Amino acid sequence: MAFDFLGFPAGSSAIVTGAASGIGAATAQMLCEAGLTVIGVDIDADRLHGLDLGPAFHPHVFHTGEPETVATHMARIAAEHGPILHLVNNAGPPSSLPLTIEEGLAQTAGSVQRVTAAWAAALPEPAAHASLVNVASVAGAIAGGPPPSLVAGRGGAAENGWYPAGKAAIAGMTRWHAVSAAGRYRANAVAPGITRTPRLGDITAGAYGRDVLARTPLGRLGEAEDMARAILFLLSPAASFVNGQTLVVDGGGGLAF
Repeated sequence: MAFDFLGFPAGSSAIVTGAASGIGAATAQMLCEAGLTVIGVDIDADRLHGLDLGPAFHPHVFHTGEPETVATHMARIAAEHGPILHLVNNAGPPSSLPLTIEEGLAQTAGSVQRVTAAWAAALPEPAAHASLVNVASVAGAIAGGPPPSLVAGRGGAAENGWYPAGKAAIAGMTRWHAVSAAGRYRANAVAPGITRTPRLGDITAGAYGRDVLARTPLGRLGEAEDMARAILFLLSPAASFVNGQTLVVDGGGGLAF
């Protein structure tokens, strides 16, 4: 794939959290292919170090939900790699975790805010073309979650809604950053629909997955690469006049009721 139209200047670099698999890994790979130096962050050391993305990829293992850890590692990344103008906040807990609302917000919106604040603090002045892309979700952006009849017994966010609450908070924070960081960096978000990733497994084997597939106009689930392409566009100078937006990437599934 040719990436020249994106307009990333030579020598550009980006941080991608949740980079070990799924959307994060696809994004890191495409950024490397586009010529950027990529700092990949994840808690899964084996998967992260197992990515074969070439010399432009630099893995860093730490948990974005731990404040002191974030501060230490983000400072180390800035010292080792210099100014990093682009950030993709993709890390976050799976919706299957049995979190309270408070825990869910802390590990979604709270984590995104910590990483973003540490990244922004190290930006040069001025920071031409600096940009932030957060990964939200159709859950919280345009949907409240699956019908209870389709997810009975799944537990996790299906029990109390922490996942759509957290993802909605990320979309709201994205808009806040777009205004408050005016002149320093752009901020946008991608809201993926149901996406085929290792975390989800074979979701179409269950009633919920089959329902999603049946009502998606494009007739398929999303792939990690679909989300990565949207992220790259929003992150790049090609989207230089796009700010504060949440781009839904769901094959039209959210339109069909």
